[in-house]
Amino acid sequence: MAFPSKLRLWGIGGVGMSALAHHFHRLGHEVTGYDREASPLTDRLRSKGIPIDFSPAPWRVEEAQGVVYTPAIPADFPEWEPVRRLKQPTWRRGQALAQVVADREVLAVAGAHGKTTTTAIVAWLLQALGAQPLAFIGGVARNFDSTYVGGDGPWAVVEADEYDRAMLLLSPAHAIIQSVDPDHLEVYGSPEGVLQAYRQFAAQVKGLCVAAQSVPDLGRPLLRYTLETYQARGREVEFVYRSEGRRRTVVWTQIGRHFAENAAAALSLLEALGWDFSRLQEALASFAGVERRLELYELSEEYFVVSDYAHHPVEVRRTIQALRESFPTHRIVVAFQPHLYSRTAFFAKDFAQALSLADAVVLFPIYAARESSTPAVTSKLIFQHLKVPAQEHLSLTLDMEALSAYLNKKPVGLVFLGAGDIYRLVPEAVAYFRDWLV
Repeated sequence: MAFPSKLRLWGIGGVGMSALAHHFHRLGHEVTGYDREASPLTDRLRSKGIPIDFSPAPWRVEEAQGVVYTPAIPADFPEWEPVRRLKQPTWRRGQALAQVVADREVLAVAGAHGKTTTTAIVAWLLQALGAQPLAFIGGVARNFDSTYVGGDGPWAVVEADEYDRAMLLLSPAHAIIQSVDPDHLEVYGSPEGVLQAYRQFAAQVKGLCVAAQSVPDLGRPLLRYTLETYQARGREVEFVYRSEGRRRTVVWTQIGRHFAENAAAALSLLEALGWDFSRLQEALASFAGVERRLELYELSEEYFVVSDYAHHPVEVRRTIQALRESFPTHRIVVAFQPHLYSRTAFFAKDFAQALSLADAVVLFPIYAARESSTPAVTSKLIFQHLKVPAQEHLSLTLDMEALSAYLNKKPVGLVFLGAGDIYRLVPEAVAYFRDWLV
């Protein structure tokens, strides 16, 4: 079914929905949107002339001809009433994305960790090599200053989200699977349920399926890659990876072993598809990263601030380890906002173990996102297992004076981790450190 000319998008401020909004708007659809609150992503959309409401507006649905919505929209959302009454067509986000890219050669990136950066790298390499990809990225890629790339070439680069089983709606030409760690257990029920979903996804891939060496057997041939060496000297990184008998050396400026693995996966796939490695390597050198993916503010030799989206114990651990390797003399103070009650309850001890790699920890309240409040689940589930000095704050506010005992031992880095709205505290922290340096 073709999309109608007038579309209403619910949850338009989400990264996936905002990219779809950009796409429909570029194609000439009349787009309006709803979200709970303003954000940098809604600001970008509004600057393009897309009207966005921050409270339900059923009359907008009356004027629309179809609705695309995020699974986070509740069943009692007031705009459902005119949709049902008018029998308007609706698409969940994953359904809409799958339909949008159905006529392209899809390069899909799946996995519990690394999807967004790998997707951004693949999109940038194709763009730099003149392939003009269509791309839907789960974060703002700095090379494009967007979550969306509106190329007209034959390739569509898609972040294949495991939440809501959206990845299973895709039929990729080729794919990358970065990891199969359990997550979204509220959807899959168990780690085995998660693994079975990745097996199904892999079976749907028509061509090459690239996977890290750590990914278990998925019931089909996999093009394996492995990171052999990683050496960080401040912001400069050199790593060596091996893929299908090829041994490649890469130098770039994105710190973190996990980012090196993301690059190795992207390079492995595109070289296997016929692109020249020397040209790929040249293009990779200009990759500028993704917002909130180890976004580093180096304020002086003594102070830095980091904003990072890490919201799973593995990601928290990797981010802290990356900073330890690049800044071995700095103390690391982590401010963490857990994301989802279900994830916090399941991984509380794992979060505590990962966070205890820091020198000190500040815990904020759980960001509920699509979930209802669960009084028995709080950040205290993590706090009680921490092995380093820690503070538990009752609201998402930055009290730099309260943190001064952690920050006055130089050199030090203050690291904000979480997939919620903790990023809002970063500008305040950066300004505070800059005042210190005056």
